[in-house]
Amino acid sequence: MIKSVALNIKTALIGAVYKKSLRLGPQGIGRFEKGYILNLINVDAESVSRAIELGNLTWSIPIELGITVYLLYRVLTVSVWAGVGVLFGSLLVLILVVPLFFRTSAPMFARFGDKRIKMIKEIMEGMTLIKVRGWEGIFLQRLEVVRQTQLGYLKTFNTGVTVFVIVGQLANTLVPMAALSLFGKKGEITAARVFPAISFFSMLVEPLIALPQLLSACAIAAASWGRIYSFLMAPEAVPVSSDVHPVNTDPVRISNGSFEWAKKDDAPAPAAEENAEKPKAFIHDINMSIKKGSLTAIVGPVGCGKSSLFAAILGEMNCVSGKVVANGSIAYCPQQPWIQSSTVQENITFGKPMDNRRLKRAIGAASFAADLERLPNGIASEIVERGANLSGGQKARLSLARAVYADADIYLLDDPLAALDPRVGRTVFQECFLDALHGKTRVLVTQALNFLPQADHVIVLNNGTIAEQGSYAQLYRQNGHLRKLVDAMEKRTEKADKKSDNQETAKTKKVVKTEDAPSGNIVVDEDVTTGAISGSTWWSYIKAAGGWKLIIALVLSIVSQQAGAVMMNQWLTWWTANKFQEKIEFWFGIYDGIGVATAFLMLVVNTFILFGVLAASRTFHNRAFSGVIGAPMGWFHANPAGRVINRFSKDMESIDQRLMPQIFQAIAGLGSLISAVTILGRSSPVILGVLAPLFIVYWFLLRFYRATLRELKRLESRMRSPLQSKVNETLDGIPTIAAFKREGDFAGSAAHLIDDSNKPVYLRNTAEIWLTLRMELLSALVVLTIAMLGKTTKVMNTTQFGSALAYASALTYIMNLLVKATATIESEMSSVERLQEYSEKLPRDAAPHLPTDPIEGSWPSRGEIIFKGVEAAYPSRPEKPVLKDVNIRIQPGTTVFIVGRTGSGKSTLLSALLRLLELGKGNILVDGEDISKLGVHTLRRGMELIPQDPFIFSGTIRTALDFEGRYDDTSLWHALELVGLKDFVSNQEDKLDTVVADNGSNYSVGQRQLLCLAGAILRSPKILLLDEATASVDAGSDAFLQKTMRTNCPGATILSVMHRLSDQVLKECDYVLVMDEGTPAEFDSPKALMANSNSLFSRIMEATRQT
Repeated sequence: MIKSVALNIKTALIGAVYKKSLRLGPQGIGRFEKGYILNLINVDAESVSRAIELGNLTWSIPIELGITVYLLYRVLTVSVWAGVGVLFGSLLVLILVVPLFFRTSAPMFARFGDKRIKMIKEIMEGMTLIKVRGWEGIFLQRLEVVRQTQLGYLKTFNTGVTVFVIVGQLANTLVPMAALSLFGKKGEITAARVFPAISFFSMLVEPLIALPQLLSACAIAAASWGRIYSFLMAPEAVPVSSDVHPVNTDPVRISNGSFEWAKKDDAPAPAAEENAEKPKAFIHDINMSIKKGSLTAIVGPVGCGKSSLFAAILGEMNCVSGKVVANGSIAYCPQQPWIQSSTVQENITFGKPMDNRRLKRAIGAASFAADLERLPNGIASEIVERGANLSGGQKARLSLARAVYADADIYLLDDPLAALDPRVGRTVFQECFLDALHGKTRVLVTQALNFLPQADHVIVLNNGTIAEQGSYAQLYRQNGHLRKLVDAMEKRTEKADKKSDNQETAKTKKVVKTEDAPSGNIVVDEDVTTGAISGSTWWSYIKAAGGWKLIIALVLSIVSQQAGAVMMNQWLTWWTANKFQEKIEFWFGIYDGIGVATAFLMLVVNTFILFGVLAASRTFHNRAFSGVIGAPMGWFHANPAGRVINRFSKDMESIDQRLMPQIFQAIAGLGSLISAVTILGRSSPVILGVLAPLFIVYWFLLRFYRATLRELKRLESRMRSPLQSKVNETLDGIPTIAAFKREGDFAGSAAHLIDDSNKPVYLRNTAEIWLTLRMELLSALVVLTIAMLGKTTKVMNTTQFGSALAYASALTYIMNLLVKATATIESEMSSVERLQEYSEKLPRDAAPHLPTDPIEGSWPSRGEIIFKGVEAAYPSRPEKPVLKDVNIRIQPGTTVFIVGRTGSGKSTLLSALLRLLELGKGNILVDGEDISKLGVHTLRRGMELIPQDPFIFSGTIRTALDFEGRYDDTSLWHALELVGLKDFVSNQEDKLDTVVADNGSNYSVGQRQLLCLAGAILRSPKILLLDEATASVDAGSDAFLQKTMRTNCPGATILSVMHRLSDQVLKECDYVLVMDEGTPAEFDSPKALMANSNSLFSRIMEATRQT
């Protein structure tokens, strides 16, 4: 019953934490890191549940102790109070002294666990950047520092647990020793007195072993409950106000609004800045009113507060003053689209009922039809975590399709055109924003100023406030901020549109199919091992915990416990017979000496085991994560981050906190079993023959239960992974989920996953009850057998019979303890097995360094790149090459723009150059070196990649620019100045030490791209790879930044994937490479390609000019 209650409470806590995460207000989001929330679900809810499972002990232990003391008093009279004094002295130590170990260590262990999980999550999300920069070793070291600190607190906590165990073992020895010694002084030691007393003393074993478990579980649960309570009591999001009678009012209004981002002052600070706060980055004095059915465009320079304005409307920022009103349902397209790990169809419908007509309309409006044809299973194609198998443009259009399908009243569109090419952008603007959403209230953030004349209203932001607003014609005539933006764009780029994707929307009807279709195999199923835990896993753990030293310690522990118990029992037998005719002092002196020596040896051995378990925890964590971070990029696409986090949270928690108590129990149980059997055998060898059949039954029960528990544990671990992935994905998409009001759907989906993850737990609890019933029956048979043997035969004298009956009573509890402990150890070893899989069985990236590698920093020296017959395919679809017959030579020091339609192989070409995708055929030579014969670190650290979706690790602006700390402040400021961020950073209170939140979330995407560009300028690579690296900056800044990169990376070979083309931008390149279906279709200078009116590039530019 209590286990069912515990399971229900755990389920309720996980559900409550998940639902609360969907309702967090700005202050709550500011206080709690994602790693904190993940640990609440993975670890803290389980800790509270485990303490509740032991709840019956809170009343059963006092009752057992009281009854035992009374029975002992009936046998030993007042002498029992000597033992009771030792017992209560032990309890006093346990209650008053040992909790001091837990008071600080339990919450600090949890806090650094949050930091560790947060860091792992961030590493998983930024793995591409880590790979291309060769930072695997750096992050392993940083994670190990956090882990080492966490283990320091675990050491303190486990020391307290060890003291619990040792005090309990001492009490087991010293309590009967004190009582019997005093009794021996006062009266005659007889078998009639001693062995009933021993039988009653054996009843103390269970509460004294259970008490440490109870108190340590309660200490952990108290800390966990405090964390859960703090989270559940955090302020929730306040719904944005709406008018009582909104029919004739404007759908969106802000009056005198000032907003700021929540501070992180009450939550664990980012790893780089323990006591840092998130900068305010607020917008102020906002007065705006959006007319119903209008198209409002919001423009302004990078970092002016455009995305923050949307956050304010959605209630994601703290409202310092003023009022926000939103009348009607909202559909939101964030600047960085949030894509579910699901099918295309499920991403578009987003929990709403399936409507074929509406789905077809949404796909057509978002120009997504041709993309569906290229996906392996059309609309049923599987999208991996964070949309990693989609291009930036595809993600943006999928997000738009979701918004159109929602059929909302208000549309907040945060720069969705930035990732689109000119013809697609024009098509989307016309067919989506003007046609499909006609009559809807549309608010569009955009850098594409050429669309502004078609907007009903234009708002210009500057420095966090509205600089001006009105119609486009009115603002343009005023010669104010908008006129300056337009003039700057025209002066620098003439036409700031993008290249053509050559996509057609006429095929919508053909592609939209809702019938079942084979899903893709991008995300692989998690491997599940069956059968007994392998010997290699056992030896791997033992070796990590000390190897033969640990084995010797375990043997010594068992032998010392057995020898002590046998010797003390034998001594009592001799004492009752007064075999040596000695004085009483001789008898209890030796008796006490044996007890103290046994307890001291157990103290030494258990301390060694404690350090061994800690060493194993450290080793398995480090090895497993080393295996993860060393895996190739394809593995990360096939394995969701939630699956990895599950192993490093829940499975690691099993190794950290659950194995050691069970090991101690198993040692105690095995030693006691050997002692009891030895004593029973000495009482009468006949007993062993009688007990042998019962022991055989015990063995089969153990064998069956071990196998059941082990497989249920494996199943539980596997069933938990989808829940972890769901939670991880949800935490990234809370703004989108909240905007679409889909919290209920996600809570319901999570509830099903919670139920699924609980099914193995329920079966495990049922199996334990099944075992307990049978063990209790066998225990009764053991006692009954020995009692009948003593009464009906003469194989034992009175002393031997008393001894046998006493130890038979103890034997029943010992067998129950041993069977459960050994089965639990084997089931928890499945966590060791899962981490061992990561450390030993994952595919490995190519060697980081090879003996023949050139000296770091000396290569590449010129930057010549030659592709010879290159062919490559992704591991998930090896039969379909994405690069075919690539034969080009890029001269040193030249700038090459790479263009082509979506899926033509532009980004894949860069991946092949960095060996993120290994070649199937051909070679790539850089400065004459075949890159397949170089260590991947040597190769990747010789280049610099800036992706379209810039990723910045949490820390400061200084670390964002110079993660390895190689440059002085003067160089950092100069790099910021070159990309136009110097003024912004100088206005921050902490300047270069201003905090950067997870993935730079406290800065706009454009600002993050500029920070990445500044870092590239700082490192001045010989080969610079830009994958649409300026997509999120305004059109006027694009040509300027292209020129800046070329000027400040002198002699560098620059390969830039482009989607924003103009005559001015083309002046910054020497060659243009046009990719088509994975093959270089054209490669020449822009002038030569434009001279050929039939060239693909010429047609692209002509289409650009027409738009």
